[in-house]
Order: sequence, then C-alpha cells, then structure tokens
Amino acid sequence: MNSRFRCVAVALAFCSAAPALAQGAEEKDNIAGPYVPTPWVIVEEMLKLAGIRGEDVVYDLGSGDGRLVITAAKRFGARGVGVELQTELVETARIAAKHEGVADRVKFVQGDLFETDIKDASVVMLYLLPRFVTRLVPRLRAELRPGTRIVSHDYPLAPWPPDKELSMDVAEKEMISGTSWTRLYYYVVPARVQGVWELTLPKTLAGAPLRLEVTQEPHAVGGLVRDGDAELYLRDLAVRGERIRFGLLYKSRLIAFEGTVAGESMTGEVRARELRGPWTARLRAPLR
Repeated sequence: MNSRFRCVAVALAFCSAAPALAQGAEEKDNIAGPYVPTPWVIVEEMLKLAGIRGEDVVYDLGSGDGRLVITAAKRFGARGVGVELQTELVETARIAAKHEGVADRVKFVQGDLFETDIKDASVVMLYLLPRFVTRLVPRLRAELRPGTRIVSHDYPLAPWPPDKELSMDVAEKEMISGTSWTRLYYYVVPARVQGVWELTLPKTLAGAPLRLEVTQEPHAVGGLVRDGDAELYLRDLAVRGERIRFGLLYKSRLIAFEGTVAGESMTGEVRARELRGPWTARLRAPLR
C-alpha cells in the first residue's frame, strides 16, 4: 500500500476523530461505534474475499478515512462510495482520494448509513458494532440486488448465516480491541422468492401447473408444493444470488430443480432419472 496514503489518511483521521465523536454521540443513536481504522492486512483480505472486479461499485458503510473504497479503486479499478456520519472523516477521505489519484472513481458522502440509498452497490463493506450490523440486515436483503456481495469485519449479520467465513490473527488489532483474533463474514444477497408461485413442469411429469409456496427469512428458506390435498415439502432448497435449486419427491419420482430467479419469474431445468426438461414458475401472490 502506498505509504503516502497511509501517512495522509492516518494523520488527518486521528487529528479529527475524537472531537467528531464527542460532538455527535449524544445527538444521534446512529453513530455505529467509534472510529477505528481497519488494519491494512484486513483491508486486503476483505477486498480479496469480496472478489472485487473493475465493474464493481463498492459501498463502505461507516467508511472512516476511506481506505477500503480508495484501495478498491486504485488496485482493481472499481468505483466506490463511502458513507460516513463524521464530517471530519469525510474530508480526510476526500483528501486521501485526491492524493491517490482516484477522486474521479470514488466519492465520500456525509450521511446516515441507515438512510443512505445503497441500491447501486454490487459490494458492501461493513465494520460496525454488532447491534448496528444486525439492524442493517432487513435493509441489505430488501434493497440490494440479488448477487450483491457483503463482507462484514468481526461481526456476523445475525441471524443471516454467512456463505463463507475467514479467520486470522492480526497483531495490529490487539492494540485496538485487545485481541488479535479477526473474523470476516461473506454473504451473497439472495433473490426474493417468498410467495405463491404457479409451477409448470414438462407434461411427462405433471399434466397441470402446481402450486408452489415459498417462505423466506434471513435464517432459513423453505417451501412446499400443493397437489390437491397433498403437501409435498421441498428438499434442500437453496437460493444464492439469482440461482435457486431444490428437490421434490412427486409421484414416486425424485425431481431435481435448478434455475434462475428474475423478479416475478423463475426458469430452469428439471432432472428426474433419465428425463430432462424445462420448468418455469410465475409469482401469483405474496405469501400471507
């Protein structure tokens, strides 16, 4: 990492962080913890875990001195947005972006991370206290596009189970938090599939459309197919980004489904022994 960026960002940040905290802490409950700069080795691992690409738009919610989005822009050519409540830190980040030559690719806004529009993000980075991370979960799942990647430093997005975890020792953190132990949590935003769907299979499997009901919560997703009075529960239902898969035992045949979710429709392929064919589903109503 460019040593000039370290010096500029760290020096300015430490000069301004303390008064900013004192000024805002009593006025607003949305200061998501004191300013703690993310150690550079963790910055590297967060960007690596997220798989940053040039076409990404990286949002850092609680961006501090801006090091995450600045590094994403400088190293990978990504665009970035840092959201920070403390005005002094926003100015610190803007100065650092100019010094690093990426001011045209990143921007830093002074604002409340719980209210800022995040829908354009393809990657979201978090280093917040646990109660604020948990508070963000409904927003992240409702407003981000399916397939958006999220990396949270130290605290999971409970009750949402992560897709990956990475643990490591970082000696520098012992001075910050009293322990060198670090954990990163990686998530992929799933498509929204809760509702009542009309499921159509090849006629050799089902002569008429079936009723598919799906429930979806941060901690679990499940569903069943109704065929007359019969309730047939889906097996191993999983949604990751826009991809969906599940199994169904129907008329003594185990059918495997794989497909893609696109708004109010799903399409894909079914496999049942030697048979392969297309399947579709259309959303008919929200599940009550």
